[in-house]
Amino acid sequence: MRRIAKRDTEIGGHLIKEGDMVLAFVASANRDEAKFDRPHMFDIHRHPNPHIAFGHGIHFCLGAPLARLEANIALTSLISAFSHMECVSITPIENSVIYGLKSFRVKI
Repeated sequence: MRRIAKRDTEIGGHLIKEGDMVLAFVASANRDEAKFDRPHMFDIHRHPNPHIAFGHGIHFCLGAPLARLEANIALTSLISAFSHMECVSITPIENSVIYGLKSFRVKI
């Protein structure tokens, strides 16, 4: 997400001048050490969990409740059907814009 600075400002000790191009890595917000204990660890029980996966404010995703319901149903069904499933390997997508998995191998 690219933006142009409207005025001089300082972020994290770095001066950003008016007119400078700024590239925000929004996905990194969900791994912010200032917001989360163990920010790089997946914790389904993290509380509070002020992530921005579905956006924020007026840009909050209208489909978020449906996505959460679908994920709950799918994961509950998967875990019920394959209770002894083990993770073999995880390969992340090599991308600086989005976070995702290229592969997630399991042993059943």
